[in-house]
Amino acid sequence: MKKEEKNYCIYLHAVGRRERKGWQGFDESVAHFTTSAEVDSIEWEEAKMEAVDQRWNQEKRYWLGYRLGKVSVEVGQEPVSVMSPAWEYHKGRSFAVWEEVKV
Repeated sequence: MKKEEKNYCIYLHAVGRRERKGWQGFDESVAHFTTSAEVDSIEWEEAKMEAVDQRWNQEKRYWLGYRLGKVSVEVGQEPVSVMSPAWEYHKGRSFAVWEEVKV
């Protein structure tokens, strides 16, 4: 039986800024990855770091470095509430529900 793939995200936080005129980039960024590997296994770490490397390639024009933040896993979906400000733009959609992964 093949393991089910899970969606994960990890936060990258800016450490230092490049000297630039104008916009200085985001303070944090999110890298997403999908894998069926067990959390903290070599395969899981490889998938995580591949996503981090892709995100870093986008942010390195603004940042001098980064610090890794929390990792979350998608545990389900929930519909947009009619009471939410998002309802006007996302009627009928659902959003991911994330839970922090203890690594």
